[in-house]
Amino acid sequence: MTKSTVKERRAHERHATHLSVQGTQGPPGDSGIVARMVARNLSAGGLYCTSSTDFPEMTRLAVRLMLPVDDRPGAETAALDLEAIVVRREEVVSATGAERYELALFFTNLEASARRRIERYLAE
Repeated sequence: MTKSTVKERRAHERHATHLSVQGTQGPPGDSGIVARMVARNLSAGGLYCTSSTDFPEMTRLAVRLMLPVDDRPGAETAALDLEAIVVRREEVVSATGAERYELALFFTNLEASARRRIERYLAE
């Protein structure tokens, strides 16, 4: 199959980004493992991030995404709390030997207001 004949399975266009993310194992309100992550790309359906904490595929996470409140450079950020499932993970070892994990997260139970906020950020 050539690249032009491969059908893209994603329903939402991905956008490169560099955002702070916090992930906690389990649904919102549960206390569990907390990880600091960095989002590398974002869409209205999920995000791709790097993490120093490993979460196996199909792990439910409460995700806190820090989005700028407007499009000005250096704008203040505000938290957007979401639910997600790890749909893909890959272990990566850096040149310094540090273990990192690349995680693909799919948003679940995404409310319309949260989707609109993500879409506004992506449109900027």
